[in-house]
Amino acid sequence: MQPELKLLEDTVRPPQTVEERFSTFYKQHYWMVLRYAERRISSHETARDLASETFRVAWGKFAEAEPAGLAYLYQTCKNLIGNEYRRQLRVAALEVKLRHCPDRSAGDEHSVQLREAMLSMREAEREILYLTYWEELSAQQLAKLLGCSQEAAWARVSRARKSLKHILRNGGHHV
Repeated sequence: MQPELKLLEDTVRPPQTVEERFSTFYKQHYWMVLRYAERRISSHETARDLASETFRVAWGKFAEAEPAGLAYLYQTCKNLIGNEYRRQLRVAALEVKLRHCPDRSAGDEHSVQLREAMLSMREAEREILYLTYWEELSAQQLAKLLGCSQEAAWARVSRARKSLKHILRNGGHHV
């Protein structure tokens, strides 16, 4: 006896590929991981980024062997939240240091203007300038860190420099 075609059409086949299984895993757990992050981070945007990063990490493990499930995701997200808190503390400490740095050039008006201008820049632009000029990363290192080509990395440096010049010319205000 042959099954009716209509019955076969209505059945849902289980996911076969790793991508399909991960997609199902993602759909089942994303909102729970997002709510977990939102309860621990004040910024909704940052919580969304952390939830996405949690699944990026899970994808790396998923291809090898499926992770333990929700507990694995929560632990991964918890670790990423800890990293985010440490990053925020470093940024806050750097801002305090830049505003109140008692180094030998603190009395230099140009140095003070530069510090204030850097603090008024967008965080991504400021970070690119720090990596390029303070950390002295090469084009290759910067591109690798930013996840782009060397040309794209230098284009970002150029835009950040233009932004800094604009801020300095306008008395420290980013427009």
